[in-house]
Amino acid sequence: MGPQDLLDALDEIVYVSDPNTYELLYANRRCRSLLPTRDYKGKPCYALLQGQPAPCPYCTNARLTPDKFYVWEFNNPSMGRHFLLKDKLIDWDGRPARLEIAVDITEQELLSRDTARKLETERTLVECIRRLMDAASSREAAQAVLSCVGGFYQASHAFLLELHASGRSVHCTQMWTAADAEPLELPSISLSNGSLLNRLLESPQAQCILAERLGPEYRQVAAQMQDAGVSALLFAPLPHTFGRGLLGVANAASGINDTRVLESLAYFVGSELSRRRLQSRLEYQNRHDALTGLENRLQYQRFLAGPIPAGPIGAVFCDINSLKQINDRYGHSRGDAVIMQTADVLRACFPGAHIYRMSGDEFVVLCPGVTQARFETMLAKARDRLASETDYGVSLGGAWHACAREDLDELVRAADESMYADKQEHYGVPEHG
Repeated sequence: MGPQDLLDALDEIVYVSDPNTYELLYANRRCRSLLPTRDYKGKPCYALLQGQPAPCPYCTNARLTPDKFYVWEFNNPSMGRHFLLKDKLIDWDGRPARLEIAVDITEQELLSRDTARKLETERTLVECIRRLMDAASSREAAQAVLSCVGGFYQASHAFLLELHASGRSVHCTQMWTAADAEPLELPSISLSNGSLLNRLLESPQAQCILAERLGPEYRQVAAQMQDAGVSALLFAPLPHTFGRGLLGVANAASGINDTRVLESLAYFVGSELSRRRLQSRLEYQNRHDALTGLENRLQYQRFLAGPIPAGPIGAVFCDINSLKQINDRYGHSRGDAVIMQTADVLRACFPGAHIYRMSGDEFVVLCPGVTQARFETMLAKARDRLASETDYGVSLGGAWHACAREDLDELVRAADESMYADKQEHYGVPEHG
């Protein structure tokens, strides 16, 4: 799945344009559905998106940086919708470009326009989203939203409930606790047909649960809430792009009947965490071998190009003998099993090392900071395990140096030569080179 596929999967409006010529370079599925023409590439963004004959006077290009999003709101008269906009400079196919993510908040804006809490609501949403976008990690992003929503409702706690991988229960993945509140422990909660939790997860809107008003069928839930010092719970479902889950607050002292902020933030945090997880998955795939989960050749090259750690280092070169013949004779499923078994042995024998799958049958292991004695012990253990636990031949060679920074390439070549010497000794193959 490429970056454009990930952007097409988002519910938000996303487009990329040239900040100098204003030409549209890309529009995701949601954005394309709003454009007056399908032939949008190369046409000015101000004409297609804003209905303007010239660049917009409120264009934010001059304020954008590649470091973080610029967040603002705008009422688009050509579309008749109100948007929360997140703009940033990015690299797009080797050229600088403007990325804009537009979240349609028209309904939330219309609902809150005539309320006394409108100003506070807007400030809370903008502050939450700013902190959400500025957060360095998904965990930090979620915690920022929990802090905002907990403060807005003057709650004792705010939390995220997510569906367990088994699909049979939900558990609390993050919690915010007010300074004057006691810690709240939320156990993993089993899902069953007709349960209160199932009802909350299936609801398209926020729900308020008052312990004193729960019916007799939920007597146990009411008792558990009261035992925990919780009189009221407010829940909003996370968007389906994130997966089944809930954003909740406990003991809201303010705005318990105003669920708009909770619903909006549930949408924002779910969408943002979903985007971050997709991005993390893509970055992981870029750095790791899909079959074994080991680091790939690109990561190996990055290690060599980056700052080499000071101190000693050991290098190992590993080659699976006759992998092509195994694939031809027994099929690729058997060949894959051989590769994964070899990777598992290397992981077990070289804990904490950088292990790379370089090609179909070749692996490189780098062990920075290891003494020569420790390295030779690990290498011998790997030889023994590969010989005793596998029914296919694996050649292994190693080399160690007291200073990793002197010539790491030469050290790896020495390990490669050692591996070919091992292959020649045990399997009678010609000498390397």
